Amino acid sequence: MSAPLTLYIIRHGEVHNPDHILYGQMPNFYLSEVGRQQAQAAGKALADKSLVAIYCSPMERTQETSKIIAAELSQSLTPQIDQRLIETYTPHDGTPHAELEKINFDIYTGNEPPYEHPRDIRERLLAFINEKREQHANQAIVAVTHGDIVVSAFMHAKEQPANDIGRTRTQANRIQSLGLPEVYPATASISTLIFSTDDSDEIPSYQYHRPYELS
Repeated sequence: MSAPLTLYIIRHGEVHNPDHILYGQMPNFYLSEVGRQQAQAAGKALADKSLVAIYCSPMERTQETSKIIAAELSQSLTPQIDQRLIETYTPHDGTPHAELEKINFDIYTGNEPPYEHPRDIRERLLAFINEKREQHANQAIVAVTHGDIVVSAFMHAKEQPANDIGRTRTQANRIQSLGLPEVYPATASISTLIFSTDDSDEIPSYQYHRPYELS
């Protein structure tokens, strides 16, 4: 049975990516020094929250981020890996950002299985959330994940269609027009989803916070 839950969903910190490529599910991409500082800022922002668990995707950058966050918390929590929080699976891994900018970073159009569409991301994200609403009823948890998974959570909270990730090849990212204060969730940003009822179909409230100033 579903129950109230507060979910702090966090994008990983900045990644060391000197070649400026879409690293996606490619291995061996780790946080930069700035990314580690961002993760620490996120941890400090959550230090006074009554958290019971912290989950992360299996990618190195999210595991790093979650461990840095956990070190700042007043509770002793060990990050747990959940495959449903992993980065999106597309055929564009390794593509330079300069090439993706030409298509508005639409990495989904034309995808065939096993590659993902936004609706696939929404499905696994909601499966994770629904499970945690039962497992952690009336509690608060953290999930460290990736940019488009955060966008999927935002679009769900804004009651947008499951296959809408906010951009297409002919339309630049429009999530800011839907209420996000930035053009895309910042690294180490904190999106708070609050479920306050037992309704399994409840649309959560949404709050966004970047816990550091841009330099």
